[in-house]
Amino acid sequence: MKAALYLHIPFCLQKCRYCSFNSHPLPQNDQGKLAEKYIDALVMEISLYAARHNNLELSSIYYGGGTPTVISADSLCRVLSHCSSCFRLSDDVEITVESNPGTVTLEKLKDLRKAGVNRLSIGAQSFLSGELELLGRTHSVVEIGEAYGTARAAGFDNINLDLIYGLPCQDLASWKSNLEQVLRLSPEHLSIYGLSLEEGTPLAKDIESGKLQACSEEIQVDMWKETERRLNAAGYMRYEISNYAKRGRQCRHNISYWKNTPYLGLGAGAHGYFEKVRYANEQDLQGYMERVLSGEFPRAVEEHQSLKDERIDTIIMGLRLSNGLSRKEFGQRFGHPFEDFYKKEISFMVGEGLIGVTEEAIFLTDRGRLLANYVLSYFV
Repeated sequence: MKAALYLHIPFCLQKCRYCSFNSHPLPQNDQGKLAEKYIDALVMEISLYAARHNNLELSSIYYGGGTPTVISADSLCRVLSHCSSCFRLSDDVEITVESNPGTVTLEKLKDLRKAGVNRLSIGAQSFLSGELELLGRTHSVVEIGEAYGTARAAGFDNINLDLIYGLPCQDLASWKSNLEQVLRLSPEHLSIYGLSLEEGTPLAKDIESGKLQACSEEIQVDMWKETERRLNAAGYMRYEISNYAKRGRQCRHNISYWKNTPYLGLGAGAHGYFEKVRYANEQDLQGYMERVLSGEFPRAVEEHQSLKDERIDTIIMGLRLSNGLSRKEFGQRFGHPFEDFYKKEISFMVGEGLIGVTEEAIFLTDRGRLLANYVLSYFV
């Protein structure tokens, strides 16, 4: 059986002002003890799954966070080595590590590259100092270029950069500046997300209180269109609503999510979808570590999916891909053509110019991608 593997490293230098992920600033006076104990637990959780699924083949491994590169390369490599000893890795396995500027050195990245990591994701988020300050980022614009150059020097030929648009302070001119600067670096992959204002985050509170004004929907649409235009002209293909890649450089790990195929999520607060069960691990760091180190699977929530649940999730995620849902694969997976389930919905969406249909696939049109949440709600 094949699956993807997500490994959550919940530590960072500082919590960003928009972040709602399960992440925690690593105590500076801890001298790595908390991180070491956490890695012990993560290794143990890998062993727990391996004891049940020793025939599992991993098609991709993804270290997310938090900021995985705030901990030592030795710790990250230890986890990867244990994965290799517990599971089979595909010959072309994709292994990604998320990082932030200011948390990488040439030595650290060389060690990761030597251990088998072949894809690096750098959280730039913006190339303008004022925007970085607004977001609560700990790095400077200069450090983005330095991190990117260090990654190239360490031997990485597959690099992603993250950017965020729709910030309270942004206008179309500032967004164009961001695009110009990221294109000068020419990474293989770009993840470009609209700002999500999560309840309880400092940035969301500033907007609720009127201290900051949210970016208008009209300007965000202009940013969206400008992104498509500039990146297409530079040789990038949008293959998912928020992701662009040069030819052959799509992120295979994330595609496994969008195709609704099995993946294990390990670590505090990690989510997974495996053996028709969606689950979430214990978020609390101490609770997670105690449960795992006592030999217990640390799941806090489990949802056993019906065939209908699986079908809905497959549609909602699959339509995010530019190529859309394969009609052949959908029919093979669920025993009936797509139209047998959603004939009226498809007819309406095609008439509204939101969905396109060919013999091979069902996909969102350009207009449909702009109104994706509205379109997808019809299939829930």
